[in-house]
Amino acid sequence: MDVLFSRFEGDSPVLQTIGKWAYQISANRELIKMYIHLILAAVFPIYIGAHASLRRPPSAAIPKKKTNDEDGEEEEEIKIEGMTPSDAIMFPVLAGITLGGLYALIKWMDDPKLLNKILNVYFSVLGVFGVGKLAADCLHVYTTFVFPNVWSTATETYYIDQMLSQQVTGSVNKARVQVHRRFLEDKTNPFPGWLSGVQFSPAVNKFLWKLRSEFKSHMIFKAHFREIFTVKSKVRLNDVFGFFIGVGVIALYNMNEAKLWWLTNIMGFGFCYGTLQLMSPTTFWTGTLILSSLFVYDIVMVFYTPLMITVATSLEVPIKLVFPGPKRGSMLGLGDVVLPGIMMALALRFDLYLHYLRKQRTTSKPTIPPRAIEPDTIVRAKYQDSTGLWGERYWTRKAKQGEETAADGARFPKTYFKASLVGYVSALLVTLVVMNVFNHAQPALLYLVPGVLSALWGTAFARNEVALMWDYSEDGEWGLEPEEKRKGGEEEKGDGSKKIEKKSGDEVVVAHAGGKRVEKEKKKDDEYEHHVFMFSLESPRVDMGAQKALF
Repeated sequence: MDVLFSRFEGDSPVLQTIGKWAYQISANRELIKMYIHLILAAVFPIYIGAHASLRRPPSAAIPKKKTNDEDGEEEEEIKIEGMTPSDAIMFPVLAGITLGGLYALIKWMDDPKLLNKILNVYFSVLGVFGVGKLAADCLHVYTTFVFPNVWSTATETYYIDQMLSQQVTGSVNKARVQVHRRFLEDKTNPFPGWLSGVQFSPAVNKFLWKLRSEFKSHMIFKAHFREIFTVKSKVRLNDVFGFFIGVGVIALYNMNEAKLWWLTNIMGFGFCYGTLQLMSPTTFWTGTLILSSLFVYDIVMVFYTPLMITVATSLEVPIKLVFPGPKRGSMLGLGDVVLPGIMMALALRFDLYLHYLRKQRTTSKPTIPPRAIEPDTIVRAKYQDSTGLWGERYWTRKAKQGEETAADGARFPKTYFKASLVGYVSALLVTLVVMNVFNHAQPALLYLVPGVLSALWGTAFARNEVALMWDYSEDGEWGLEPEEKRKGGEEEKGDGSKKIEKKSGDEVVVAHAGGKRVEKEKKKDDEYEHHVFMFSLESPRVDMGAQKALF
């Protein structure tokens, strides 16, 4: 290596500069590898968590309510916990109290082993579900690559019909009637691409279709204990595998006194992934306010008090990402991932909102009185699932121009999300450089907050969309038509009028506006009426093998 660098020595300043930089890179290659590892590990949970948080924006048409085949209950979206401007005050205060309390305990106990054990038990319980959810969704995504619902070549699009165990041309609809539909005798297995043409024996084909059905279909998980808790959820085979993976990771983590760094990071990924799906700043200005307050908090706690560094280095709990490397390695707090991450996830959902907003059309008002005075009607595009379609996106990338597939909902411009990603990575690079130059721990939010916020608001300013970005909200009402708000209010409170009848000794409740909800509650009460404790895993009566959208 020294012989190679000696060739850059000479009178040319350019060659000397190149030689010095090349030597520095070679001498610090282990440090550079660690920094690359850190950046990729920070971006990974943000990217997948943001995509998992996608849901129907208010600019898209509300799809018809679907019912579960097994019990007639309506599908419900996961509710995201929205933040308010008051959280900009409460977050730093509560974080400071928690950090100060941990610091006081560490100093009082001298040896924080007991504190580590208590916190590890707490985070282990949460980690089972966090890591389990992450593992299950990763398995779901892998399933879409092996067993997609649709795949394409440059000339044809093929749909996989689980009920008929056939690959067909022409999409599969509920009526199972398609005029321009053709069954393919040369594609008898459920695989996509060139594997679809492999001729297996009938027994092997039957096994493959059965295997696909097991991974695509769902079961009904029920758990009930008196009036303390009642759980009813759709569960797939991958969810079961994911849960056991979560248990295995947590068990392995607690069995090792040294706390392996990669197990700590897996748990951290699980926490970040789940948090990004459950929390939202609600608006961009609220998120900006919260990040700005935590920006000040981080500076104070790192530069002006020993609290942050002492707690981070003393506790061996999965509240940070750990990276082995030269000297003592490096670490990144989960807050430095989650806090900018919720803003970046909001940016991705805003991109989806803009995508459907640009697809809206206005119908011309009638010219014949009295309807001529009616306002123009805005027609919104039908919402398509935007998550969990990574396999379909890959296998339909060669689809003919203009042909719609099930993966089209996941294809939309991600301008603001990409801008925030560039801002985040750039700020993280600056953090690492400054930390290396001054040889002192840096408050990452000092750089990440300006990096992400300037990228988002700068992009909005350049695109002349500042006002739209400022107004955007995820409070559940913004952007809805008056009819939708009125309908939602009626469903929420009902009209209070009930008709009660007696039939076979059971009470049947019928309501007008809130009837469905009342009947659902009555049905739920009847289902668990004679059970003190119940735990079951049931197969649905009818299963079309539909895949629920994930990240």
